[in-house]
Amino acid sequence: MVFANLHLPPNSSKNMNMNMRFPTLIFILLAVFALSANKNQQFNFSKSLDRREAKWVDSVFQQLTLDERIGQLFVLRAHSDKDAAYEMAVENQVRQFKPGGLCFFQGTPERQAVLTNRYQNASPIPLMISMDAEWGLGMRLKESTISFPKQLMLGALRDNRPIYEMGLEVARQCRRLGVHLNFAPDADINNNAANPVINDRSFGEDRYNVAAKCFQYAKGMQDGGILACAKHFPGHGDTNVDSHFDLPIIAHSTERLDSLELFPFRILSQFGVGSAMVAHLSVPALDSRPNRPTTLSERTVHGLLRKSIGFDGLIFTDAMEMKALAKYFEPGEADVEALRAGNDVILLPGNMAAALDAVKKALEEKTLFQDRFEASVKRVLRAKYRLGLTKPQHVEVENIRRDLNPPSANVLKRQLIRDALTLVRDRPGVVPFPEIEKFRFASLAIGDTSPTVFQKSLGQFAPMKMLNAPSEITPILENILLDSLRGTDVVFVSLHNMRSKAADNFGFTESEINFIQRLNDVSTVVLTVFGNPYSLKFFEKTPVLLEAFNEDPNTQDLAAQALFGAVDLKGSLPVTVSPGAKFGDGLTILNKTHRLGYDLPESVGMNSDSLAKMDALVQTMISTGAAPGCQVLVAKNGKVVWQKSYGFFTYENLVPVTNSSIFDMASVTKVAATTISLMKLAGEKKFNLNTSLSQYLPELKNTNKQFLTGEEMLAHHAGLTAWIPFYEKTVDKNGFPNRHIYHAVSDHDSKIPVAPGMFMENVWVDTIWQTIFISELRSNKSYKYSDLGLILCARALKNISGKSLDVFADENFYRPLGLATTTFNPWKKGLTARCLPTEEDRYFRQQRVQGYVHDMGSAMLGGVAGHAGLFSTANDLAKIFQMLLNRGEYFGKKYLEPEIVGRWTTRFSARPDGPVGRGSTRRGIGFDMKELNPTETQNMSEFAGEHTFGHMGFTGISVWADPEQDLIFIFCSNRTYPTMKNNLLISENYRPRIQSIVYQAIVSKKPN
Repeated sequence: MVFANLHLPPNSSKNMNMNMRFPTLIFILLAVFALSANKNQQFNFSKSLDRREAKWVDSVFQQLTLDERIGQLFVLRAHSDKDAAYEMAVENQVRQFKPGGLCFFQGTPERQAVLTNRYQNASPIPLMISMDAEWGLGMRLKESTISFPKQLMLGALRDNRPIYEMGLEVARQCRRLGVHLNFAPDADINNNAANPVINDRSFGEDRYNVAAKCFQYAKGMQDGGILACAKHFPGHGDTNVDSHFDLPIIAHSTERLDSLELFPFRILSQFGVGSAMVAHLSVPALDSRPNRPTTLSERTVHGLLRKSIGFDGLIFTDAMEMKALAKYFEPGEADVEALRAGNDVILLPGNMAAALDAVKKALEEKTLFQDRFEASVKRVLRAKYRLGLTKPQHVEVENIRRDLNPPSANVLKRQLIRDALTLVRDRPGVVPFPEIEKFRFASLAIGDTSPTVFQKSLGQFAPMKMLNAPSEITPILENILLDSLRGTDVVFVSLHNMRSKAADNFGFTESEINFIQRLNDVSTVVLTVFGNPYSLKFFEKTPVLLEAFNEDPNTQDLAAQALFGAVDLKGSLPVTVSPGAKFGDGLTILNKTHRLGYDLPESVGMNSDSLAKMDALVQTMISTGAAPGCQVLVAKNGKVVWQKSYGFFTYENLVPVTNSSIFDMASVTKVAATTISLMKLAGEKKFNLNTSLSQYLPELKNTNKQFLTGEEMLAHHAGLTAWIPFYEKTVDKNGFPNRHIYHAVSDHDSKIPVAPGMFMENVWVDTIWQTIFISELRSNKSYKYSDLGLILCARALKNISGKSLDVFADENFYRPLGLATTTFNPWKKGLTARCLPTEEDRYFRQQRVQGYVHDMGSAMLGGVAGHAGLFSTANDLAKIFQMLLNRGEYFGKKYLEPEIVGRWTTRFSARPDGPVGRGSTRRGIGFDMKELNPTETQNMSEFAGEHTFGHMGFTGISVWADPEQDLIFIFCSNRTYPTMKNNLLISENYRPRIQSIVYQAIVSKKPN
């Protein structure tokens, strides 16, 4: 057993939870063996040299001059964001000193690639290029490459396998950039909250957790073809001094060091980590000489790391220019001392010329052992051989930024973030709010006065009052905020723009902390900390506490999703913070089903680049005048993977369309309100499709509609006329409303609002109904799309349930689903400004129609009718149709019976002969479906499955759900603006063409 020879003393950590000790060790063993069995270890430096490797190393070594041999033991600094003079200086250093490698810092990938090629061409032996990229290339190339979570956040993961995948991806990106060595992972055990230099760079305080995660990260990188580096030996975690500025002192005994700090380094050494970095620390237990950094301690480097632990890889010093060393030793002197101590490679010497001279002198005077010097040079050459540095190197510059930022890397990043989110406590047991309609929510972002990603993401799940405040909460501001938040049940408080160090109080103000405590008395506070977990000590009294570690937009988005059950919560604290927040704390919430979530296309087997082709087509649609603006949403496998808004409210380009802009759904009302409401009643045995509708509408008795069934009306096979232009009888020949019918102000007899300042006489509602009741029927019941059937069905629903359509749908669907914008008559709720205008009406209302239903008949019925009147967003619609794809279930709640959903979303089978007449190949019960007859006008993409169901709306709406692909496509526009006579959206087939791009982006039926 690989752990048999390791010394495991009984007290391995002063903060260790003993109940977790042995299970954790077993978990490490299982994780190690599982990966070792399935992956080839490409860089195990414990293995012996093969014959070809030994021959190459010896051959190259013999050809090197003394200066070149010394040069192999140095790594010089390089930036890619400096001027030409700097770049020339680096090139001259490469030519003069012939170093073994370079370490790149800030810049851009393109420039670094160019410079790498330039410097490689100047070196007689290929350079080993390195970077300090602990959380990926984004650590140095911040604006242009991916930053994965820092190690402290990854310390919260219960499953370490994704860390291995991160190591593989970091390695792939490094190799693409021409980098061969990453100075990671950080194997320090951080158990000092005041540590100013390690802190969130460590996996945490528990030796088993740190060792397991370091192993996975290092193995991933080395299996991916680069060297990993365990740092900062012998352990930099328990100090409050930054070695960049002074020499930290670690005063622990050898027993403590052996049981805790050294543990991860022993593990990594056993499994062949390629390199290790020695820190500049004063550790009297290892070397009692005053101000003697461990870097320059032979007892520490050669005696402990090389001999006692048995490490066989490259040993690097930490940067020799750091004050912890430079403060006490002169350039040259320090470099010789470092090599004498047993280091193989000097990192970032303070003065390369002085170092070269000093090493040569030490060799001449035999104060530096020749055999140890030669062994170090050969270790460097051995590493270069294994890295493939036996031939000239070249980095391809073209497309490098694209190659360094593949969508798959962002998918992995989001997985790591998602798995790390830690729900420290939930005393009231409210997360993830299964009965969402019972809560009145608000969000308050502190430290950021602009709407945050977190707040916007919360708003995707429920109606949300949003407030923002600076970190300094004045008494006046406190009163304003408390007054604004009274009456809410839950306040999502989020902390932003935090600082990482305890010395800075993590960026908190006293007023901020006190305010959050007072807010607990007003409402249930759900606090999310987007920063250092050590800061949690200030919030012991907060009832619900989520630790999110950083403020990355992905983290903010996923934190909101986790709180509402769109993703699971699985993280555990990697450090002990306070009595109420200890190492290992973290509630696990694994939802049996999830709310509709939000992710990247690649997470569900779709291609981002392919979906992006919609952009150009939509822009063409707008530029040709088919519609001034739109929303497009794509959801697959229960995740929204494309949600984008385009254009403006009108062609004046004044108000841009956003994802929260509201559209008139027109005939989508038929399915998103009327049909699903009747399905609900059908499941409760209160409505029967085969029963004559007159049983529910006595007004139809003794009319030509007495024996028409609900099924026939919903399937548009009832013989009804298409529609009746009721408004025409209320306007003059020029389209101006009759002033005897419409009034500027509401009164007892005129209460029906059809537009601002335009109220219709109440008696006209009865006139409309009588007109429908006595309307003629066609000679047969062949398919004919008609509004009248859905208008009658909505009236039947009211008779059955005792509630109007808007109230019934809201109570049974919209509020339980957490729909924030789906409503009738949005103008009543002050939402007019968020609604896209649908027309400059010059035939009826003689004004812009905005916030009022466009359909004239629905407007005359008070804005609530079975065929039109609903307003919504693509995001809200997606929840309704995800519920339907789930056969009537959503987040554990049954809204509709599955057999009801199955029947109603199946094609209506009308008899092809007899009194029923010719059937349609595109109608379900209430729902529109894919047209299967190629001779008929096609209503959706040719690639859509034949069981796809949904509906279209006159104003420019399409919503389709494809059960075969578990796919939802929603397109919302106001194509009727400025005139409903504009048919370009229809004639140019923009909606089916955009939908086709969605299908073409599917690369696999199952997520990766």
